[in-house]
Amino acid sequence: MEEKELKQKCLKLMETADAIYLSTIGKDGFPHTRMMSNLRNKKENPVTAEILAQHEEDFVIHFITSHSSTKMHQIRANPKVSAYLCNPGEFHTLLLSGEAEEVTDQEFKRQLWQDGWEMHWPGGADDPEFTVLKLSPAFAKGWYKEGPFEFGL
Repeated sequence: MEEKELKQKCLKLMETADAIYLSTIGKDGFPHTRMMSNLRNKKENPVTAEILAQHEEDFVIHFITSHSSTKMHQIRANPKVSAYLCNPGEFHTLLLSGEAEEVTDQEFKRQLWQDGWEMHWPGGADDPEFTVLKLSPAFAKGWYKEGPFEFGL
């Protein structure tokens, strides 16, 4: 399969994967992996997916978390992270690696905000604990049906 077609299949996976598994490096030097909401999943998160449609042709991923979370402490100490998405039924996996950064654009955070999140952040999008992360990956690798792939971004 040509790289252009493979990239389109991977972008489609980013819109349909149920979750994203985010790995950070802990103080102990080991990876720490946790499941995160896939904000680009149109079925699960239609509001955020529409806002993030500006990234439908790139591999940028956004996450929401709390400012004081363990993952944020780990990212501040070492911003190198990996995000993993998969569709086991199609034998399709995608690993994106790069450096995560905190989004400081308050207007973007307000646009991304969804009803229901106030159970975690009572102050809404302006709650100082409400944090948006952005991963602009440097490379991608994974498996698609017939075999492994890797490409730079």
